[in-house]
Amino acid sequence: MTTARSARTRLAPEVRRSQLLECALAAFAEHGVARATHSHVAERAGVSVPAVHSYFRTREDLVTAVLGEVETYLIEIVSRSLGGPKSVSEALTELAVNFARDAKDKPDMIKVWLDWSTGVRADVWPRYMDVLERLHGIARKVLERGKREGVIPQGLNVKAAARVYLGGGHTVALMQFSDATSSEFEAVIDHLVRAAMGMGVEAAPV
Repeated sequence: MTTARSARTRLAPEVRRSQLLECALAAFAEHGVARATHSHVAERAGVSVPAVHSYFRTREDLVTAVLGEVETYLIEIVSRSLGGPKSVSEALTELAVNFARDAKDKPDMIKVWLDWSTGVRADVWPRYMDVLERLHGIARKVLERGKREGVIPQGLNVKAAARVYLGGGHTVALMQFSDATSSEFEAVIDHLVRAAMGMGVEAAPV
């Protein structure tokens, strides 16, 4: 026990903060954005509660840091998936597939994202709306490119399509937690992509 405690104290500050943030993400995934505390993080990290407070002074600091990780993740995965030299259909499919994969490989990140996205009455909601607007903007650019390339109907409302498409990311992630089959994932992703591109659906007025 003494050896383990001594080893922990030798961690560099940036390494310790990274460790605590990883434990905080797991704690928020288990207890929710509105209920996770410094105590939950300390228990997971095997350190004292004051040790967590030394890096995240208040609960607001802790929440801000965890949501910052989720925000960075969302912007990165959407930008990377929808960017690059690929067709519109390939880009839209890649993002949906990546959300499904990460729900399995990074469940804590996805769970905190899903919880944050439902906190309408919480004081963290305005920040989520800002993040969502940025994600919508990235998706709209891909759909607008599709119009220029002639693969998306000119009459398609890209703002509405982007909202519905990204909302489908929730569905794909939740399916992973319900042990959906590969064929079920493929069917939903295909439907999301076709709907976003206005294929087989009546376009709404711009």
